[in-house]
Amino acid sequence: MKKNIFLLSILALTVLTGCGKDFLNEAPKLSQSDELTLSTFDGLNKSAAGCYSPLASSNWYGRDFILVNELKTMNGKKLIGTEYDSGRCKEHYNVNWLPSNTTALWGTAYYVIVSASEVIDHLENAEGEAGVSAQDLNNIKAECLFLRALAHFDLVRTYAQPYCYSSGASHLGVPVVLHKDPSAFPERNTVKEVYDAIIADLTEAESIISPSYLRAGVDDKASAVDIYAIQALLARAYLYSEQWQKAADYATKVINSGKFSLWKASDFATPEDSPYCADTHDGDEVIFEVYGKKTNSYDGYWDGLANMCAPASYGDAGATEQLMGIYEASDARKNLFVDDTYGDKSAPGVHWSSKYLGKGAGTPDVTNTIVLRLSEMYLIRAEAVGIHNASGANATEDMKKVAERVGATPQAATQSGIAMERAKELAWEGHLWFDLGRTKTDMNRVDETGTGVIESIPWGSKYFAMPIPESQIKVDPNLVQNEGY
Repeated sequence: MKKNIFLLSILALTVLTGCGKDFLNEAPKLSQSDELTLSTFDGLNKSAAGCYSPLASSNWYGRDFILVNELKTMNGKKLIGTEYDSGRCKEHYNVNWLPSNTTALWGTAYYVIVSASEVIDHLENAEGEAGVSAQDLNNIKAECLFLRALAHFDLVRTYAQPYCYSSGASHLGVPVVLHKDPSAFPERNTVKEVYDAIIADLTEAESIISPSYLRAGVDDKASAVDIYAIQALLARAYLYSEQWQKAADYATKVINSGKFSLWKASDFATPEDSPYCADTHDGDEVIFEVYGKKTNSYDGYWDGLANMCAPASYGDAGATEQLMGIYEASDARKNLFVDDTYGDKSAPGVHWSSKYLGKGAGTPDVTNTIVLRLSEMYLIRAEAVGIHNASGANATEDMKKVAERVGATPQAATQSGIAMERAKELAWEGHLWFDLGRTKTDMNRVDETGTGVIESIPWGSKYFAMPIPESQIKVDPNLVQNEGY
């Protein structure tokens, strides 16, 4: 039988159980079969913990999911011809992606999808086990449902045109996989079907998780799935699928929880001491993040975000003057960009996002990658209410909360105003490219490197859907490649 990505699940749970040692304080056993691992609550629990580890891969939140989606916008540039040009990130900036040279997210994300599904499908093995309640099993299931939904969400955003591309989102998305089936060669579902599956997983997760549940033994509380992470991802998924009232409602749930607080201008006084460089988060603005740790075998480390974005290391991925120009002098968020004085090489006039300087006084190492933040919830609600007439909040007030806390002039709660505030607030967190797609906006940038890079990508271009890896097309006869590749 031909090998395909769904066969990875044969060993996925055994491997991921081993990787769970980087997520838990207690190291799990490594020499167990899938059958044995998934036969007890302890094994299922550790396997669920292991499903988090691949999120830190350089194929995903450990590097490429951020860099690919920043460097092909007006936010980022490859530092060609400078001392920071190590030869990395070239394709990210040039946008010359091919099926033979595309992002490797596909395999990593489906690895998590199949592994999480395996845990879900075997939870019944622990029913009736001494000391294990139905709620204990539901909490694990909710975590896995969230991780499966997040993986499908990032896949469909990467390899398919945005939801608004066709009537009823009837164009091709990615395969929806809910169970391990080594003999399967799945077809691509429509984008609507993918979003329906994402939302179904998240709404079930919300309904079954204990409101007080947080995985025991985690190094960073914000890196574990809880009810607020589920609700925040639902708010974003509803926004992307143009279900405006539900987007506003779920953003409100997170905002009104009282669990989180907005960062202020004083938090950004010095880049290396900003909350982005903190090792852990609990109760501040971070709702969910991917925890970086050197001993996680998935972590990119030397090729990870901290080294790609920090001028004290490779520093290949820089921020543009075009991005710097959208901030007022009084806007504290401008302090989140550093120059070459933070390194020992020279690139005058170049800036880097300090969101990935690394943990601990700006020393390049590993870094956490924030996935969901409170400020995004305010911006989601402002968009749903201010542009699409959802009810339940004052969009102007939401815009003020985000801008005034950092000393910036609030933008109007209009399409252009909200787009600008999102560009400022969420810069270098992997949002802008998808925002352009879902709002039917062209990408226009200045070639600050003088290399003739693509400066304009019209909305609807093939580039808004990356090519599916050629290796997957070859092994799955039911997969159809994206148009233009």
